[in-house]
Amino acid sequence: MAGSEKTVVWFRRDLRIDDNPALAAAAKEGSVLPLFIWCPADYGQYYPGRCSRWWLKQSLAHLGKSLELLGCPLVLIRAEDSTLAALLECVHSISATRVVYNRLYDPISLVLDDKIKNELPAHGISVQSFNGDLLYEPWDVYDENGQAFTTFNKYWEKCMNLPIEISQYLAPTRLVAAPGLVNVRYCSIDDLGLESSKDVESSNALLSRAWSPGWRNAENMLDEFVSCGLLEYSKHGMKVGGTTTSLLSPYLHFGELSVRKVYQLVTMHHVKWQNEGKYEAEESVRLFLRSIGFREYSRYLCFNFPFTHERSFLGNLKHYPWLLDEGRFKSWRQGMTGYPLVDAGMRELWATGWTHNRIRVIVSSFAVKFLQIPWIWGMKYFWDVLLDADLESDILGWQYISGSLPDGHELSRLDNPEVQGQKYDPDGEYVRTWIPELARMPTEWIHCPWGAPNSILQVAGVELGFNYPKPIVELHMARECLDDAISTMWQLDTAAKLAELDGEVVDDNLNNIRNFDIPKVVLKKKLSPSTSSMDQRVLSTNGKNEKSQPTEVKAPYRQIIRDDMINASNMDDTGSTANLQVTRKRSSSDSAFNVPSSSSSLVMESRIHDNDNCSVRYSGYLQQTADRDGTDKVEDNDSEDSGTSISRPSKRPA
Repeated sequence: MAGSEKTVVWFRRDLRIDDNPALAAAAKEGSVLPLFIWCPADYGQYYPGRCSRWWLKQSLAHLGKSLELLGCPLVLIRAEDSTLAALLECVHSISATRVVYNRLYDPISLVLDDKIKNELPAHGISVQSFNGDLLYEPWDVYDENGQAFTTFNKYWEKCMNLPIEISQYLAPTRLVAAPGLVNVRYCSIDDLGLESSKDVESSNALLSRAWSPGWRNAENMLDEFVSCGLLEYSKHGMKVGGTTTSLLSPYLHFGELSVRKVYQLVTMHHVKWQNEGKYEAEESVRLFLRSIGFREYSRYLCFNFPFTHERSFLGNLKHYPWLLDEGRFKSWRQGMTGYPLVDAGMRELWATGWTHNRIRVIVSSFAVKFLQIPWIWGMKYFWDVLLDADLESDILGWQYISGSLPDGHELSRLDNPEVQGQKYDPDGEYVRTWIPELARMPTEWIHCPWGAPNSILQVAGVELGFNYPKPIVELHMARECLDDAISTMWQLDTAAKLAELDGEVVDDNLNNIRNFDIPKVVLKKKLSPSTSSMDQRVLSTNGKNEKSQPTEVKAPYRQIIRDDMINASNMDDTGSTANLQVTRKRSSSDSAFNVPSSSSSLVMESRIHDNDNCSVRYSGYLQQTADRDGTDKVEDNDSEDSGTSISRPSKRPA
């Protein structure tokens, strides 16, 4: 009966009052208990980093004050065992009749949601989920064959031709608090353990000077950007210093800002500018909405291809011989590679938890192409240190840059850091800001100190190999090693496919052997009549959209992940990289390895399960998925970079 429901609103990454479908639905039906559960065990190897946890704490405090003003306190629970157990205990404590929440699409949340959607109804509790994170649900966008898209341009073109529901859910003006709160075992925000005393005293204090988390602050940031920054947005892609992006990605990640609201406000301003004859805004609006599209696409990929957080999208890259070199990885993290623009970007990232999207592209490309570090190592490091760490967007970015996506960078693409520095930091001010050792270097040599005359280096106080490293790898050697790795990959891939053919080699088979292995997922247009349109749907092996079914966990395996928490003193122990002896430890696997270098080791368990509801159909076998982080993410749509790339054709088998 309407008005008699006692509903638990389970907050996660939707920390806002305005345009919150789950909260709005609960407010209309009766009394409400707003709930946030912090369960470190659920995150496994993807436990959020320090900066991300700082933001979460501030955002929860902001949300809590807003909910109190509406009549309902935000209940905080720290769960030691599982979110499911804590949620069930809370529901029983207040005799709730319903649980509502907004959907998430990362592989960790998909598994958790599946458990909750099956466990709670068994206890007589109704469960309902809503779309509070996307413009387009991942099961609603498919090609003419009913299959999921595997390239962004085709996906986004289809999205732009679909009707979009941009009406927002009004923020409730009053909430009726559910009785029985005294029976709930809740804690204070400090007891959640999101920050240590050391964090509060040092680094986190600096974050509060630059950022203001919270949904009200998010709306202010959006208004400021649309009014003052959007018109010039297309011109800022060439600048890596200063505030030249929207800075909305952390607000979007934590759900303090509704993507529907962003889309609506931007399109309304676009119409206004067109009426005023400001046609220069056309490109800025197109580029900004495209960045929103990349965020949508990241969720789309993770939902339809839920293995992408642990292995390459293209099946061929399982044979890529990544270099498992901890020394190179450490030099890259600490900004000690000898390439100034790369080092500046990595030092800014460590110091602030933030860096320009263009810099993210440059440093990630350097890691996987120059150093041939496994892209999963880089993705995990970004997850540990980024303020706006977003698992789906980071997966998309790193797979794109490493050449693991059908429309990603060419495998053989190798961008020259010196040329990129001259292009994106022509005056060298960005490098001088983050690499004080090079502060007195002339602009002519700022991006290539190794080529400067000794007299210039002496005047600038630079001694290569002593106070600033020589290049960790020479350009020509990086090119040679990359070509060798690609050639090895294709040879191993061909051998594996020929072995599967069992000697039956014909022309058609050879053609298939030389192609990229692109997974396929079939999406159905119609729902089963028994499935609510407001409920979360996932894909089943029979091609029907259904509610989640229980997931059987099989084939457990252990994976040791040592989370990298560098302290500033480590910057001094690197010394010179001039004589770095690189041990070429190659591996043909990109999914089962340890992420090295840490001050604290955590043993995490990851599981592989047969997910009948999110199946990925390959030609010949069913891909298993693992059970175990904005608008400014690692993505690169700058075609002009082809002029800075040192490329040769990939070596494929003849």
